[in-house]
Amino acid sequence: MCAIKEFRAGCDDQISRACLKQLNQEINLLSQLSHPNICQYYVSELGEETLSVYMEYVSGGSIHKLLEEYGSFRESIIQNYTRQIISGLVYSHGINIVHGDIRGANILVNVNGEIKLADFGMAKHLTGCFSMPSTEGNPYWKAPEVITNTNGASLAGDIWSVGCTVLEMATSKPPWGQYEQAAAMFKIINSKDGPKIPELLSNDARSFIELCLQRDPTVRPTALQLLHHPLIRDQAIRIGRQR
Repeated sequence: MCAIKEFRAGCDDQISRACLKQLNQEINLLSQLSHPNICQYYVSELGEETLSVYMEYVSGGSIHKLLEEYGSFRESIIQNYTRQIISGLVYSHGINIVHGDIRGANILVNVNGEIKLADFGMAKHLTGCFSMPSTEGNPYWKAPEVITNTNGASLAGDIWSVGCTVLEMATSKPPWGQYEQAAAMFKIINSKDGPKIPELLSNDARSFIELCLQRDPTVRPTALQLLHHPLIRDQAIRIGRQR
């Protein structure tokens, strides 16, 4: 079984051309990616009026959907999902591909609890340290430098978004979610204070979030470094012992 993403390509207006370009970008990227924690691309098919993209079907829905249905996750689930998110990013960042829009809505979960990073439509192959200036997507998960386009979307920007997604899983709401988008962007760019971290989270979870949400992108840890953070490392050790 597979999922089909379709775009009606018959229209030649400016908006449709932009969407088609983004979808073609997604196809080119996904054809390069092969990892258990990344939604697998199969093939694309261009018809007379539609472009169809065939991808792995993930039956459980998105993290965002699960949060809407069941509320915030307990920390053991957050650990498990975060470990898999980081594992997928270690792979994609290792070949210089930035996702650019990490958030609960773009992270799928199958019935076995396996995470799949999806929607690389905003991602781009990086030829240098920073690339792909962008203010697209939802600002609540965006790093300050991405919103201001100082460096644009980057590997470090993905790490910031991971921290926001961990908070999303812990609270069922995005960071700065109490503000309208414009106000949230202002807070993210100008406030020296980070979003409130729930006190019920462990020290390891709080440390992980704080590391991801450092305002200076040059001091944020890489995905590979985060793979060795106690929040993830200890969970991986427990899984290894159970096998």
